[in-house]
Amino acid sequence: MSDNNDAKPTLKEKIKELPKTLKVFWRTPPKGRYLNLKEIACFAGSAFGMSTVVTVVSGLITATQIPTIYNFNVIHGAWICLIASVLGLIIQPFFSKLLQNTNTRFGRYKPFILILAPILAVFAILSTWQPQFAAERNRVIYAYCTCIPTLILWNLFQNTYYMLPGVVTPNQQERADIWSPIGLVIGFSPTVMNVLGNVIKSYFTNLGKEYMAYRILGFVYAAVGLALVMCLFKVKERLIVTNENKEKVGLIEGLKMVVKNKPLMVLTLALILGCCRTVVEIDSEYIGRLRYAITELGEVDVVNGLAIFGGLTIITGFAATPNMILLPLMTRKFNSRTIMMFWAACNTVGYLILGSIGIENIPQGTWSVVVITLLRFISLFNAIASLQPLMMAQLSDYQQLKTGKRLEGFIQTFLYALVLVFTNIGIVVMAYVKDAMGYQSSNLVKPGTIAEDEFWAPDAATVESALNYYNVAFIVSAVSAALMFITLLFYKLGKKEHAEVVRQLRERGLAQGNEQEEAEAVGIAENVEAEIAMEQAALGATGEGGEAANGNDAADMNTDAPNAPEVVDDGAGEVKDDAPPEDK
Repeated sequence: MSDNNDAKPTLKEKIKELPKTLKVFWRTPPKGRYLNLKEIACFAGSAFGMSTVVTVVSGLITATQIPTIYNFNVIHGAWICLIASVLGLIIQPFFSKLLQNTNTRFGRYKPFILILAPILAVFAILSTWQPQFAAERNRVIYAYCTCIPTLILWNLFQNTYYMLPGVVTPNQQERADIWSPIGLVIGFSPTVMNVLGNVIKSYFTNLGKEYMAYRILGFVYAAVGLALVMCLFKVKERLIVTNENKEKVGLIEGLKMVVKNKPLMVLTLALILGCCRTVVEIDSEYIGRLRYAITELGEVDVVNGLAIFGGLTIITGFAATPNMILLPLMTRKFNSRTIMMFWAACNTVGYLILGSIGIENIPQGTWSVVVITLLRFISLFNAIASLQPLMMAQLSDYQQLKTGKRLEGFIQTFLYALVLVFTNIGIVVMAYVKDAMGYQSSNLVKPGTIAEDEFWAPDAATVESALNYYNVAFIVSAVSAALMFITLLFYKLGKKEHAEVVRQLRERGLAQGNEQEEAEAVGIAENVEAEIAMEQAALGATGEGGEAANGNDAADMNTDAPNAPEVVDDGAGEVKDDAPPEDK
């Protein structure tokens, strides 16, 4: 006979108990999980700071924006990015060895993140606070000397931060559950910057002093981001401990081991082939300048076009938001490969339609605003930046099982640094295409010699060359995304396979006598449900907080739960002993 005390709580009862649940969750993680709410909040705060610092570079120091800021040929912007990425690829293995062989009481990655953050902030300010040298040669030298180290530091800083989801918890579903809302936080910063930045740029563009907008944005974002990154002091790194992973590894040895990681090689190839899938997006602002506003006489209104583009960035900037919100649910239902393939298909369809129509054939004004924005939204409808660190964490777990060492830094050499080099090679090629077609982004900026109240529009030849290039870039983006889609068919590390990897790793760690060391590393407290039950029982006994918890005697509370339970996430938010999730 069923006891009423065993009945599931109603929604009203759950809402009533929510404050107590949050109070306990603030300091104690749920059963089978590792992070409490306070630590998650600090992680989110540091992520927003990281994103803010990174956005200064990714939003302003790009192959297209550099020539615009410094007013020189588009070729220089592409070469600056390529040189920085090649140097980064050379540095990354040495940096990876340093990461792998570091073991401090603060963790393996946190010290490097906290050291790199202020250095990157200083260089970001220098590269955006460009002096207005009259001689082009001096502007070119300054750009190479400041932008290249900024891009190298940006890559190391961002890539190291993206290792954190894999070490803050060994529970893959918890990684997805906390990284998805944090991904929203990370995506919020560039959206705000794009909206406010383009409004500020349109104001200074009208004055013929667009460089002032870059100075203001660079300084404010670098300072605010640096302050927020410091929240990382309250976030703890956790690893499944194995003897082999505690041993130091050499440079060549580490590279040889990760090359044998077949899923990593397949994913790297997919990302390399898909590296140009958004090549047109680095010129999206200039598409807005040319196509979103015209005067009564039919002339291109660059200033209003830029302002409209900035407002619409709210829409395209949130294209990834639904995916970030749904990522925990999506990772419960589908393999990461399936999710990424769906997003690559969206990339392909959106850009293919725009390239096939021809941007010049979309009526300028309202029609161009609606059609281009809608198809760009479809093309950008993905959260690959949020999913990729989760996939890297799975690959690191797989690497640790196969070789005994996680080697996240070496994995990043392929997954990020090598892919970035190919991305910038593609950008250099497209820069030469731009130059050959007569397209220079700096020609779409109002000259400082034109009075503030005087209307200015680029000449017809400049507009035509730009529109012709955009059509080519749309097709290149679509083809690149399609190649990425096809290659992902061969990626085989799914949910079921990863759950088995985690199970075997934990068994190996226990067999090697690392149970106590792992327990101390992860810092698991008693489960939330038990603490809530105890609190309710205490309140009920004194008559101060309502009824005591029903159906929770001393045996059921499980208050003697070990610090590091041997558990595997079942993919649905529950945790079972050594039970791999069902691969759907």
